[in-house]
Amino acid sequence: MDVWKKRLNGDPVPWLLSSNPWTQYASMVNLLNISPASFEAKQVKKKLLEHPLVIDKIKETEQWLTKAATRNSDPNISYFKLRMLSEFELNINDTGIEQIINKAISHKIEGMFAVRGRTPDMQQQGKEYVASDPYADIWHISPCNSPAITYSLIKLGYMSEEVTRAVNALCEKWDTPLGWFCHFFFVEGQYKKLHAGCPMAGIMALDVFSLIPELKESIFARNAFEPILFHRNYGKTIYYFGRSKKFWTMKFPFVWYNALYLADVLTRFNFLKGNDLVEDLIKWIESCQDEQGRFKATSVFMPYKEWDFSNKKVPSPWITYLCCNILKRWYDQD
Repeated sequence: MDVWKKRLNGDPVPWLLSSNPWTQYASMVNLLNISPASFEAKQVKKKLLEHPLVIDKIKETEQWLTKAATRNSDPNISYFKLRMLSEFELNINDTGIEQIINKAISHKIEGMFAVRGRTPDMQQQGKEYVASDPYADIWHISPCNSPAITYSLIKLGYMSEEVTRAVNALCEKWDTPLGWFCHFFFVEGQYKKLHAGCPMAGIMALDVFSLIPELKESIFARNAFEPILFHRNYGKTIYYFGRSKKFWTMKFPFVWYNALYLADVLTRFNFLKGNDLVEDLIKWIESCQDEQGRFKATSVFMPYKEWDFSNKKVPSPWITYLCCNILKRWYDQD
């Protein structure tokens, strides 16, 4: 139907198809619905896999969680890199990906994929603080990181019994609108006051549910949306997630809670068609385009400074592709 193109000031697709190989390939497969098995798609996929930036990112990700993260918003964390590679439409058959997957599934707790490090503890008064060894063989699961691994594994085409167990465990965590909450000491006080779930945990759970047909419109997905809706209606920062200028930003990779990430995930669900919150995100995206229907990054992660989505001065093919794909889902989805 291509209704989405009518929401743009111009047609950016020819430009996308002449840009970098990750944008070319994703645009062919998702915007033009060209089969990955076609000759032209295979040719572009070959260029994608041979691109130095992609090769380097795969090699970096093979060094899976060698050190515990000091903050969950660090774009250098392995599972964020893996998620980015999955968004480029790589799969388990591509060079280096299976080795990464084998490492990603090697640590599990309660059926879910774990990350290196211990859960934060409050420093006891009168006792000297002793920092944890970031290289220690200690692992944990958390609502704002473990689902990211599950999502990437499914997106990469690794749908095993282990992944199925992780998905089922995630459903069990989201059997109520409060959902899976970390209950770390630095957010527990606000949780007791608001008694609301975590919006970051919600969006990561929705990421996973969106890839499972029988879960897309399920009660688990609807429950995972509840803390996001609460956050929007509350209108203030909740568990360190705000809706200020930093929220309304065109930024990739999807690492932390922002409008582009939410729009990318929420537009996958039919039960949210016409929802005011998502409508606001769509209107914002449409307002950000230039006269040619292209989009710029408005915030960047410096470790990705060599990529097109880390240049705020000129339109970004990848950011433009993301926005086009979001609009295509919203306006043309049955």
